[in-house]
Amino acid sequence: MHLKKEIKIVIVIIIFSIFFSFLYFSMFSEKDFKPKAMIGKNLPNLSSKTLYSEIEKDLKSIAENEKFILNVFASWCVPCKVEHPYLMKLKEQGFKIVAINYKDNPSNAKQFLEKYQNPFQEILLDPKGSLAINLGVFGVPETFIIDNNFKIIDKHIGPINENFFQKVMNIK
Repeated sequence: MHLKKEIKIVIVIIIFSIFFSFLYFSMFSEKDFKPKAMIGKNLPNLSSKTLYSEIEKDLKSIAENEKFILNVFASWCVPCKVEHPYLMKLKEQGFKIVAINYKDNPSNAKQFLEKYQNPFQEILLDPKGSLAINLGVFGVPETFIIDNNFKIIDKHIGPINENFFQKVMNIK
């Protein structure tokens, strides 16, 4: 009788182990889904007030006909913290990085950038998410590579990583 109870416990432990292993590995596996709907199209010339001023600016005036990276982030976004060192590395390599601060409190965004440093040349505010909707953003973080003709070269959903960093370096 005692043996049957122990066998049931072992079976339950094995089932839970398999389930959690599947979840763990699926979180970190490379996804085949790559959003290509925006790639090759012109970036909409979005405009908004900026984080550090009440002046409204648009992307074309910020980019000035040069390649740049557009990053959608928020201070409350944990994956945004994970990708932040890569954004700092891109800034150190001389890349222009423009940000859209998605559905965030401006004071929280400023605190986030004071704590982790600011890799962005300019930050457009998107308190209602309308700028992100016009970009086809699924969530934060998302990053776009834009060429000097204002065309989207690439789009990355989720925190950028070493692979994306190398892709940007190759485009330079």
